[in-house]
Amino acid sequence: MTAFRRALVGELAHLARDRFDLALLTVLPLLFLAAIAGMLSGGSPRGLGVMIVDRDHSSVSRAVVRALGTVDALSVVGETSSAADAFAAVRRERAVAVVILPRGLGRTRPDAVRPTVEIFYQTAFLSTGALASAQLQATVTAELARRVPDSAGLRGIDLLRAPLPGAQVTLLGNPGASLEWYLGLLIGPAILHLLIGVTTAASLGRELDHGSLARWATTAGSPVAALAGRFLPHVAIGTLWLALWLLWLTLGEGYRFSGAIGLVVLGGALLFVATALLSALLVTLTGEVATSLSVSVIYAGSALAYSGTSLPLTGGAWFARAWSAALPLTHYLTLQMDQAIGVTLGRWVGQAAILCLYPLLAGGAVALVLRRQRGRTA
Repeated sequence: MTAFRRALVGELAHLARDRFDLALLTVLPLLFLAAIAGMLSGGSPRGLGVMIVDRDHSSVSRAVVRALGTVDALSVVGETSSAADAFAAVRRERAVAVVILPRGLGRTRPDAVRPTVEIFYQTAFLSTGALASAQLQATVTAELARRVPDSAGLRGIDLLRAPLPGAQVTLLGNPGASLEWYLGLLIGPAILHLLIGVTTAASLGRELDHGSLARWATTAGSPVAALAGRFLPHVAIGTLWLALWLLWLTLGEGYRFSGAIGLVVLGGALLFVATALLSALLVTLTGEVATSLSVSVIYAGSALAYSGTSLPLTGGAWFARAWSAALPLTHYLTLQMDQAIGVTLGRWVGQAAILCLYPLLAGGAVALVLRRQRGRTA
């Protein structure tokens, strides 16, 4: 029996015996992914509270308020003539945005200069605040543009004859601006990345003998083949969960990749192979399961924050940008988001090649350390 097959059979037998380790690969991902699906199932926030400060009290201002009330993402929670009262509602978390409709909004004089509608939104909650701001700006602008002929007097005839130029905005990759699609593509793989890092580190850690893997490397015959056989179930199960998660988002929730979902799954497999070999390197270098698990949680648990997908890194500190480039999850998410908008195959190959470097470099380092450990014990 080859070292690969012997390690594979041994790992499968262990998972069949140890219900806890098996649950880490089966029950725990199911619970985590189900919880994420439940939290994000709404797609995008609905009913974001908006306070209206109407200082004009004209038909135009009332029309703007009615238009805001028809937007699903928004909910007009109150109207007042005092900006201080409106901002107090934001501080009480009753609203996330304030719209001030100034005096003169409904002027009908042709030479009148239209005052500016002011929109304030809560930046402590960036996603909801930005979404509310975008919806408010689009709705107010559209309603005021529709009201131009009515409020411009006889000039409305000219405006109707010579319509103003317009602009059409189309969102690529996420046309509905759905947070479920965006966050689902980020959080699902990040959780699986962390779980595979933990389970593979714990798996190889069982072979530690007085802080060394020299004895295991000697009995295994070919350490590299033995690592491949030992980690294959973890990588395969992680890839299966990723495929199921992507199928849930696409077939279950109706989102779609403009590129190839198969390339995303293949990229996920490369991510989990890289994760497994990094865990092997941590166990080999530290000689301790607890330390290896702690480091795995630190680098994999923070990987999403440093990936550049949730927080921008452009112009950031050099350490943050360097750390982001060093993490495998960064390159997988780039690969995945590229397929969401359907980029060329060459871009996928580039990110996939970077993901292949991790197991090659980490595997080579593991083999070198094991050779030295066996040399010291010989």
